[in-house]
Amino acid sequence: MEQEKKDTVVTRCAFCGKKSEVDPVHKDYDKIRLNPKTIYICDYCNNKLRFDADESNKPRKPM
Repeated sequence: MEQEKKDTVVTRCAFCGKKSEVDPVHKDYDKIRLNPKTIYICDYCNNKLRFDADESNKPRKPM
């Protein structure tokens, strides 16, 4: 059985350190493929940071 050649790039998240395979459909694929030292943030960390930023911008409730 012949193994197919994958066009994915393995990179590491800058926050959690998790290794991820980035395929050609991903928006940052070309940037990561050309420069492996590019900072990459996984989807989980990206959503967590966005949520934390939205929560910190909400007005605080008076006690």
